[in-house]
Amino acid sequence: MKNLYDLVVIGSGPGGYVSAIRASQLGLRTAIIEKYQELGGTCLNVGCIPSKSLLDSSKYFSLAKNNYSSHGIFFEKLFFDFKKMMDRKNEVVKNINNGVKYLMKKNKIDVYQGIGSFKTKNILFLKDIKSLKEKEEIQFQYCIISTGSKPSCFPHLNFHLENRILSSTEALHLKEIPKKLIIIGGGIIGLELGSIFNRLGSKIIIIEPMEKIISNMDDSLSHEMKKILEKSSIQIETSLSVSNIFKENHEQISVFAKKNHNGKEVKFIGDYCLLSIGRKPYTKNLGLENIKIQKNKKGFIHVNDDLQTSVKNIYAIGDVIGGKMLAHKAEEEGLYVVEHIVGQKPNNLNYNLIPSIIYTYPEVASVGRSENEIKKDKIEYNIGIFPMKILARARTSGCTDGFLKMISHKKTDEILGVHIIGDHASDMIMEASVAMEFRSSSEDIYRICHPHPTFSESFKEAALLNFENRSIHM
Repeated sequence: MKNLYDLVVIGSGPGGYVSAIRASQLGLRTAIIEKYQELGGTCLNVGCIPSKSLLDSSKYFSLAKNNYSSHGIFFEKLFFDFKKMMDRKNEVVKNINNGVKYLMKKNKIDVYQGIGSFKTKNILFLKDIKSLKEKEEIQFQYCIISTGSKPSCFPHLNFHLENRILSSTEALHLKEIPKKLIIIGGGIIGLELGSIFNRLGSKIIIIEPMEKIISNMDDSLSHEMKKILEKSSIQIETSLSVSNIFKENHEQISVFAKKNHNGKEVKFIGDYCLLSIGRKPYTKNLGLENIKIQKNKKGFIHVNDDLQTSVKNIYAIGDVIGGKMLAHKAEEEGLYVVEHIVGQKPNNLNYNLIPSIIYTYPEVASVGRSENEIKKDKIEYNIGIFPMKILARARTSGCTDGFLKMISHKKTDEILGVHIIGDHASDMIMEASVAMEFRSSSEDIYRICHPHPTFSESFKEAALLNFENRSIHM
């Protein structure tokens, strides 16, 4: 039967398409349903990939403008072409889109465009995206819901380029550089997009309701990042709760906020306002109510330890179940589910070892537990903090900001958390992840030869600080 599958995946983001590929590799007849024309979901089309493309482009311009003279490299009439930057970003996305399409074809995965909506626990309606009319039925033995999330907004507002209130999606499609961009939310998205436009000449104001930016990371990262961003002329206002946003005229936005400690109102004026206040699960038109799939109070789909929903042949992964909203987290969940379905015994997912990364300059990366979390559990611990400025490689590259912080158990020396600000932090964090996966001690890391000169030497130095409270180069 044409429309009968072992597995149907709803949503083609990193979690969805990786699940489909692994299922096909393991012998399951597989289909994927995608609402939009292009595969890849938020990450590929309006998230990770386009933002990293612009982060790289803007970083090269900023370095050429501010840093290369110390290397003896000078430019005359340095300028950037924003349209060309955006065109390159679009080309990068298009090429990866084509790569995902190729992988679907290579792995003999059937792709349906439309909305997958449950009729029964074994039948999906494929609905037209505009009319919501049913086009056909798809039968399946198992299903993975991987529909992701969408940006949260204040109740009375809508995202739109014309009204100058933006989510990350609209910000990645701007046709001009904002003169003054107000960003509400000092998390990963706010810092990354703020960095892009700051480098290209925008005045950036970040408003954060918590006492610190990147509040879900180790305090030391937050304090250091704030200093680095402010050094780049980004204005950061913490402990402020936004009370209202008005479009004053066709060129101005006013943001009203109140100070948390005394209720005093302050006003900020810009030409655009970016809301990066979190994301909410996307379950619209899935027909979850038809088969009584349970959600929690925040709308996330409830799953058990094996990522099964309340209907056992239907699984859910990624942003739609909550937790860390990261592409690589969704991928790992997808691989786990497929291997569980075919009867393999994959390792239980260790969410503590999923790295978080911010692609600012320098980068921020973290894995494991923060110092505050360890303190709350009353665990005795050692800390090794090694400044990047001491590294020979940092001095040769010119990026001397930041540090590597390692936390280990005082009695066992097992590494509990690693937190990095520095150039190439996004690559270095994997040494920490691997070490912690195998429950390594800081002594284990110290006794491994690290190449010189590299940024990874900071890992060895921090390990020696943990192990013996001394460092070779400090």
